[in-house]
Amino acid sequence: MVGWEGLHAELPGLLAQPLGGDLSLGSLASWLTAAGSLPFAVGLPSFPRGPGFYFSPFKLIFILLLYGCWIKTCWWVDQDAEELKLRRPLWNAVMLLSGFLGLVAIWVFPWFVVSVGLFLLLYGVSSIAYVNKRNARVSDDEKVLTMGHLRRLIHMRKTAVKESQKRVPLRFVGKSTGSSQEDPARIARAQGSRGYQAAIEMVWEAIEQRATDIHMEPTKEEMTLRFRIDGILQPAAPFGRGMGDAVLNIFKVLADLDITEKRKPQDGSFSAIVEGGRTVDFRVATAGSVAGEKMVMRILDREGQVLDLRNIGMRPVMHETVHGLVTQPHGLFIVCGPTGAGKSTTLYACLNEIDRFQKNVITVENPVEYHIDNVTQIEINPKAGKTFASELRSILRQDPDVIYIGEIRDQETAEIACQAAQTGHMVFTTLHANDTVTAIARLLDLGVQPFLIGSSLTAVLGQRLVRILCPHCKVKYKPNPDLIRKANLPADQIKHFYRPPNNKAEEEDEGDEKSSACPHCGGMGYRGRTGIFELLVITEKLREMIREHPNLSAIKQEAMKSGMKTIQEDGLRQVIAGQTSVQELLRVSK
Repeated sequence: MVGWEGLHAELPGLLAQPLGGDLSLGSLASWLTAAGSLPFAVGLPSFPRGPGFYFSPFKLIFILLLYGCWIKTCWWVDQDAEELKLRRPLWNAVMLLSGFLGLVAIWVFPWFVVSVGLFLLLYGVSSIAYVNKRNARVSDDEKVLTMGHLRRLIHMRKTAVKESQKRVPLRFVGKSTGSSQEDPARIARAQGSRGYQAAIEMVWEAIEQRATDIHMEPTKEEMTLRFRIDGILQPAAPFGRGMGDAVLNIFKVLADLDITEKRKPQDGSFSAIVEGGRTVDFRVATAGSVAGEKMVMRILDREGQVLDLRNIGMRPVMHETVHGLVTQPHGLFIVCGPTGAGKSTTLYACLNEIDRFQKNVITVENPVEYHIDNVTQIEINPKAGKTFASELRSILRQDPDVIYIGEIRDQETAEIACQAAQTGHMVFTTLHANDTVTAIARLLDLGVQPFLIGSSLTAVLGQRLVRILCPHCKVKYKPNPDLIRKANLPADQIKHFYRPPNNKAEEEDEGDEKSSACPHCGGMGYRGRTGIFELLVITEKLREMIREHPNLSAIKQEAMKSGMKTIQEDGLRQVIAGQTSVQELLRVSK
């Protein structure tokens, strides 16, 4: 036996000897045992996997990829089971146990193909069992690992490059309307949620189509989607129920609403930045229904707002009259009409007629829709005790010149508005009424004394919004003579009217029928809206009639004698000019 001294002496020669190209613990132990250099080397066992600690990097990478897929599948099962109300603890246990047993097989069995096969078998059986269970609960378009799902994946792969190049120029901002403070936490929560990209694309599509509202309405199998374009609800491509609920939750996160509350109504707001750097505000309102949670989003596009009286469809004579009324030092100017008639837009345009740098202008709104420079805008909050009446009493101590009240809803607000108009303030407000004379009746119904109305009221403007015929596809036709006579129009001067191409007239068209698939209006035949108006200016005689014996029929007759044109008469002006159709006028002026 060679001692430690002999080993030390022979070590240089030992290291110089070739070992067949392989140097390992097993070969070194065998050599030492044969040389008798180490007494304890005699008892070294041979390594069970062969000579050496060798491993294949490609096999290791493959195993790590399998492990990553298993982790991803476990996460998906956990999220999906919670969303579909399946037995989440059970399926989490099944997935974890199958993966754990598969990994044990990989490290225990020395045969790579056998061990990996066992892992894939356990992993695949548990995954397919869950997929079969969850597919029985969802609609066809939400099922996974089906032929339809695989076709969609292939289609998505083919269009991935195009979609990456075609980025939606829109970015959500986690801040409330009118606030300058952003909330990055809202955006982070929304971006990490399923359906975030679908939410962005849906909003961008609505903005491109000039929609003013987005309606998300649940049914048993899907989430119905509709856009309100030019005052008419138009259907859009629906979401599957699961995806629709996910998109709805994203908007609730952005609007800082409680996503766990699905029955009580909630409201909030958020903003978005679109191409060009312009800001679009969104007002969100949710409500519970028997089929699920419904959401309506009002789109407030500042670029699309009309803040000039000359651009809202008024005749030049009426524009001059209204300009003179709103620039008076005091009085009460009411704009009336149904919901969605453009009352607030008209009053915003009236505020722009005023010199806001020399006058103190204060508005009380619910909510603030558009922001105007050099105007103090106050938003009411009934939950916090901030009502129209309480805020009006407060702002009367702020030395205002012009007061804009979003809406008169009760007697107290109406009386304060009338009193403010009598004490040297110009007051603008809106009222829900069908026409100008009915607006006076509405004030009387609220309990305002007739003498207070007669002393403070300056004018009432009634209005509607009619759709404008698309200039590229509108069709000329000869109107029915009976219709002309009923409208009190000179039959010899009316040669033709216009209509959209998808509506048939009673008379033959002059010229060829144009295609209804117009690229400029999307085949609707209309693009944009304009106003039709009815202006009642309160003269001294009308004041006396209101104060003494407010007879609505007599008031209307006196107003007609004074030159008031009704909404229907003003609408016929737009029909004769080819701006809109008779059918559209009848639709909005009933």
